[in-house]
Amino acid sequence: MRLALVVGVCLVSSLASATSASAHIGVTPGLLVVGDTQTLILTVHNDLDRPMTGLSVSAPSGLRIGLGEVGNAWEAVIDNQTATWIGGPLRGNTGTTFEVELAVDGATPVGPVQLQAEQLYPGGGSLPWPISVTVIPASDESSQRLTWAIVGALALVATAGIALLALRRRSRTLQEQ
Repeated sequence: MRLALVVGVCLVSSLASATSASAHIGVTPGLLVVGDTQTLILTVHNDLDRPMTGLSVSAPSGLRIGLGEVGNAWEAVIDNQTATWIGGPLRGNTGTTFEVELAVDGATPVGPVQLQAEQLYPGGGSLPWPISVTVIPASDESSQRLTWAIVGALALVATAGIALLALRRRSRTLQEQ
C-alpha cells in the first residue's frame, strides 16, 4: 500500500515538475510534508524585454505562506495568503530566485496543490503562472519504530536459537567421547 502511494506521489511530482519547468517559474523542492514547514526556492525567469518589478505568490487554503531569504534588491510583504516582492528590477531575459516558506496544516489532504504566481511589470502589467507542488503524508515514526523493534526481536530470537543448537551439538560431541 505504501509503495503504491510513494510511486503515485513520485509520478504526480514528476508531472508537476514538468509543468513548472515549462512555465519559467520552477520550484525546488516540489514536495510538501503534511504538518511541516518547507522553504521553497522559486526560480523566476523574465521572458519579456521589459523589466520585471515584482512577483506575487498566493497559496491555497491549508497552506500558510511566509517569507524566506529576501535579496537586497527586493522588498517583501505578506498579506493574507499572498507573498509579494517589489523592487528589483529584473532585466528582460534574465533570471533570479525567491524563497517562500509554506507551512502545511495537519488536515491538508495529500496530493497536488497549485500556488498562483504573477510576475509584475511597470504600469500594472502582470504575467500569471501556476506553480504545482505535491503534498505528501508525514512519516509515521511510531510504526517505523515498531517495525524495527519486531525485526530486532526476530533477529535476537534467531541468534539465540542458533546459539542453543550450537551448544547442544557441542555437548553431544563431548558426551560421545
